[in-house]
Amino acid sequence: MDCKNIEKTRIYIERSKFSPLEIHLEATHNYEDVLRLVVPHAGRAKTLSVSGWESPVLATILQTLHDIFSRPLPLLKKLKIEPACNPTPTLSSTLFDEGLSSLYELSLAGVIAPLSLGSLKNLVVFNLSNVPGHEVPLTNLLDFFESAPRLHDIRIQDSALSAPDNSNVPPKRIVSLPNLKKLETIACTPDSALLAHLSIPPGASVVLKFTRRAYSPIAPQIPAALYNIHNLSHITTVNMCFSLGYSAVQLNGPSGQLYTCGKVNRGDAAMLIEATQLLMFLDRFDTSRCQQLGIKEYRFTPQPLTPIVKSSAYRLLCSMGDLRTLTLIEPNNLRFILALNPDKNPDGIVPCPELEKITLYIAPLHKFSATELLSMAKERESRDARLSTITIINRGAAEPSPEMSELRKHVLRVEYKVEKAWPTWDSLPGYNWFENSS
Repeated sequence: MDCKNIEKTRIYIERSKFSPLEIHLEATHNYEDVLRLVVPHAGRAKTLSVSGWESPVLATILQTLHDIFSRPLPLLKKLKIEPACNPTPTLSSTLFDEGLSSLYELSLAGVIAPLSLGSLKNLVVFNLSNVPGHEVPLTNLLDFFESAPRLHDIRIQDSALSAPDNSNVPPKRIVSLPNLKKLETIACTPDSALLAHLSIPPGASVVLKFTRRAYSPIAPQIPAALYNIHNLSHITTVNMCFSLGYSAVQLNGPSGQLYTCGKVNRGDAAMLIEATQLLMFLDRFDTSRCQQLGIKEYRFTPQPLTPIVKSSAYRLLCSMGDLRTLTLIEPNNLRFILALNPDKNPDGIVPCPELEKITLYIAPLHKFSATELLSMAKERESRDARLSTITIINRGAAEPSPEMSELRKHVLRVEYKVEKAWPTWDSLPGYNWFENSS
């Protein structure tokens, strides 16, 4: 019931008799009549959504919530409270004292609510957003997680991620989330201490999204929160993106998934530092079993490439002994192609000896030059590490360069395609993660 039409709502309540109800209370011109009609039957609610209530009628809706939750709600599985008020309203600390033993999904947005709910043994989904961090102390959030051991989907946005009392949480306090499948945090700062106090089970997906403050004089650093991921090991897929004001890194492994997405509005120089750090950040994970690597670089200012043996790209590739597939989108500086060339390092080492397929997405203004690609393919063939397939996808209509014919002599299969569409994230290997993350 959307409760927007008073007569329709009355008829639905009468006809439904004792059946469970899905009640959606939104601000309407006749809200007082609607509330008087609906509240006596709230005990039948299977779903309750309260949203869109502005300051002039806030007192009424808060009293209504108190009336609803003062009675047993044995059927309630989904609860959403999302008023549209400023300042942020506060719910009574005794609002949920009766307990919500059947509650399966809880969403709180733009409201300060007590997180000391009673019995939440069946709570599985929890969403918290648009609440000032100082109003949701990290200690309370950890207590809340402990009271809901079956949680498997948690999403927190701009809430409790920068609470000033984080330092008051004992460093050794760890809250176990044994059933967690996905944890997603969205904040203005990536340095939340939340992950330092959570035990992430094997197989879970951790998604961190953040926007860095613009014009900061401090060089960008790897988010402190990332260093609190302890369980991820034996990475099988690595995808990274370096672009103007934007960076992302995704790690997949049998023990779980880590995805971090950050936006930086400070220009190329800042992104240069961050890209280097993201590559260095991978050193703390075991990528020796990684079979898929995808890199997207858009207008990225290249680092000095000599000597190549000292570059972060070279160190990353040397650690991936099982790499089979490499996908490069807009590889302007060709540093990964150079790093794959055994002739570019003094020891003649063949990085990624099992590499079979390279896919390049390019958008040049002129003909694509395959000089470095050809040199790399020749050297690898001479060391018994011949590539099976190289695919070049050109966004423009440029003709292949003369080196392309020569390249076919050193690679089993060479493909050259022209596509007008700009390559998307699903072009990267192992794509299954970039949902709702523009």
